[in-house]
Amino acid sequence: MPNPFTDNSIGAAVKFDVDKSGARYYVVSSLFDVMVTYRLDDLRAAVRAVQLAEEKHADSDNAEAKALIAEARKLIEAMPITEEQSLDPAFAGAFTKVRKEQGDEIGQRQAELEQQWDAMVVANYAKARELAEKAAGM
Repeated sequence: MPNPFTDNSIGAAVKFDVDKSGARYYVVSSLFDVMVTYRLDDLRAAVRAVQLAEEKHADSDNAEAKALIAEARKLIEAMPITEEQSLDPAFAGAFTKVRKEQGDEIGQRQAELEQQWDAMVVANYAKARELAEKAAGM
């Protein structure tokens, strides 16, 4: 990986939109917490199951197993919101703070949205692990 502090060519390749980042700062922070911070063990288990299945079928021509692995990856990578939602001021306005701890108090709408995201993430990670383990067993 190039060093972003010494390699000036990176700036030409990376397009960072400060305004977009600022507009959805709290949304992205909440999304990261729900999908990674609070579900890290589930995420690790799902990703590891996929990795093991991929290792097992690296030289395989088992199309069914490879399809299961691909579906598992899609479940892990699935986002509960779209980019358009994250930039919608009415939607983003529900997110007003970054929590330092999972139990920190947040607004009711933010809590509702995070609960919806969490339900999706828990189901997706569990299904991804199941599919990957099934593929590994083939």
